[in-house]
This record gives sequence, structure tokens and C-alpha cells, in this order.
Amino acid sequence: AQRLHGPAAPPVVDVSDLRTFLSAPGPTGPMVQCYISRAKSGFMSSYPKYTMYLKQPGKPDQVLLAARKRGNSKSSNYLISIDPDDLTRESGNYFGKLRSNFIGTEFVLYDKGLNPEKEKGSSADLRQELCVVLYKQNVLYTRGPRKMTIVMPIIHNGQRKVLQPNKAEGESGILTKYRANERDPDLIMMKNKSPKWNDAANAYVLNFHGRVTQPSVKNFQLVDEQDAEEVVVMQFGRVGDHEFTCDFAYPLSPLQAFGIALSSFDYKIACE
Repeated sequence: AQRLHGPAAPPVVDVSDLRTFLSAPGPTGPMVQCYISRAKSGFMSSYPKYTMYLKQPGKPDQVLLAARKRGNSKSSNYLISIDPDDLTRESGNYFGKLRSNFIGTEFVLYDKGLNPEKEKGSSADLRQELCVVLYKQNVLYTRGPRKMTIVMPIIHNGQRKVLQPNKAEGESGILTKYRANERDPDLIMMKNKSPKWNDAANAYVLNFHGRVTQPSVKNFQLVDEQDAEEVVVMQFGRVGDHEFTCDFAYPLSPLQAFGIALSSFDYKIACE
């Protein structure tokens, strides 16, 4: 991976096969530059729509993914689609979902496969777990930066290991594996880069090299837990009232980056 020194030119990516691009690990080196727009309108204003766009030089911004929180769920449950105007579970555009625990500290990102506890289908049709996002408040100070841990399946020869938890088959999910062994060979761990206190700003700050322009508790950069160099593989942060940068690189796919960003939008009652 390449260390993030400054504004290296973003890679040009091929999105002609959109579904493959959204699911596959991003390129190594400089991050793919995207942004997420949050739309609050009308009677759905408490359930805003989030849309992720790809920015490429000389090309119009392209919609990659969209999501909205489902209103009838006890915990946060975001439906993810490849069409911002078609956010239904039954649609062919349905692409995945992000679900939280009741207090909003653990999030699981799934692909569009079937829930093994609700549906009877072949193993190929069952949903995969793509990543887990865990939040923990830093105990040293109450208003300091949130601590994030991201756990995802390992990538081997360019292919992500398939993890399809299924109690009937005795297959464990990411969280079960992680809790049993934080060094499970099937898993990759990432963490948010610790911000540094800046006296002039009177705040904890990260260097986003101009890609993030407004302070927010939601802003973060992710690094591999094993990487002493702390190469940034994803960065997310506010650039407007309802616009947020969302850049990512290998090993994250666009869908994983979007899911992690959605978790940061979600209110953390136990963390704030």
C-alpha cells in the first residue's frame, strides 16, 4: 500500500460492470474519491436518503449506491440499493443491508443474500457477512473521538473469503469469530486513526489533505490494525451541511466503504 503523503491523483476505475465493481476490493495505492449526499425531505425527513457518488476527472459524477433506514425496525436497519429511486427489499436493485444492535454500537453489513433463519435456500443463495463495525467511546475523555474497529473477511488472491453464518450448518459469523479469537486467520482488522489534539483548533484533528473541511464527530480515517505506517485506506468526513467525503482503497470495496459510512451517520446513544 502507498502512504498517504498528500493529494496523489485518484485512480481511474472501470465501472462498466457496476455490480462487480461495487463488491470487489478497491485498487491499491491512492484512494478512489467519492462523496455521500444526505437528503432530508418531506414526511421522510427523519429517514434521510444517503447516496454515494463516484468522482472521476472529466466525467460526470456517477451514482454508486443509495440507502435509507427502514422505519419499522427495533434497531437501525438500512436497505442498500444501486438505484436511489428504488429502495425496496423486493427489487432487483436491492444490493445489501446494514443492521445494528439495539444500542447502536455494533453494525453488520450483509450482501443481498437470504437470511438463513427466515428463508430456505441453497447455500449459494444465503447472505454473506461483508464486515462488522464496532464503536467504543474513549474512556479518558467524554467528548473525545469515538473508537472504531472494523472486522472483515480476509482477501486471498483477490477474492474475499465467503463468510455465510448459518446456525443449522454450524457456520459462525464475523462477530462470533472475532470474539473467540481476535487474531482469527479468516479476518482483517482495521481501526480509526487516532486524531491529535490541536491547540489552535481547540479540537482533535486528522489531516485529510483538504478532502474534509468541516469538524464533526463523524469524521474518521481507517488504517489496518497491523500497519505500523498507518496508511489510510478509507476517510470519511463532512464538507457541507449534507455532503460528506467518502474515499476508499484496497482492501475495502465500495459497498463496504458505504456501509461503514452509514454506521457513522447512525446515532450512537452509548457512545456520545
